Amino acid sequence: MFIPLKDTNPNLRRPLVTYTLILLTILIYLLEYLYSFNGFVFSKQAFLENAFWALPSLASYQFLHGSWSHLLFNMLFLYIFGDNIEGSLGRKFFLAFYLVCGAGAALFEVYLDPYFGLNGPGLLIGASGSISGILAAYALRYPQAKILTWTVFIFFLEIRAVWFIGIWIASQFLFEILTPGDSTAYIAHIGGFVTGLVVYSIYHKYRLSRIPT
Repeated sequence: MFIPLKDTNPNLRRPLVTYTLILLTILIYLLEYLYSFNGFVFSKQAFLENAFWALPSLASYQFLHGSWSHLLFNMLFLYIFGDNIEGSLGRKFFLAFYLVCGAGAALFEVYLDPYFGLNGPGLLIGASGSISGILAAYALRYPQAKILTWTVFIFFLEIRAVWFIGIWIASQFLFEILTPGDSTAYIAHIGGFVTGLVVYSIYHKYRLSRIPT
């Protein structure tokens, strides 16, 4: 187990969207915790029965979490990696990118995880898929940035982002293979990552094409 503590990248601009997403997600979790507020959970059955009416839950499920640890780990990753990607993409596109990666994560989970919804309604919550997309963009944009990392052996290491994120995504594939049917939606993490790679690559290519020659 390894946990990021901070990166060495300075912010290009004040990450207002990142901070707003963190605060909003925490607020919604408090509503869940205090008032049993469930919002719109993403349901596989509802989506397959009526995809149009289930579309809002593709966004809203990203703000729900099942436990304090689930919430805190996701917000830690968003805090460390989100600010620089917001600076790279701009505020409006960053918000769209975040939501699109989360939606892509859910669709991967529905169509590619054979265990999702096998013994129940197939419910999905959490910002992990959205944040996986941010990690993909970070690996493409800042591969040489250093991530101060705490490891399970109580060592503090500085790891280059491309290695940190590469190990992280490899672990998602490994956990999916070794723990089939686990309650953690590893396919959603992979799906968010793939969505982030594709969307950020298209954006980057488009931005380069707009530079005068």
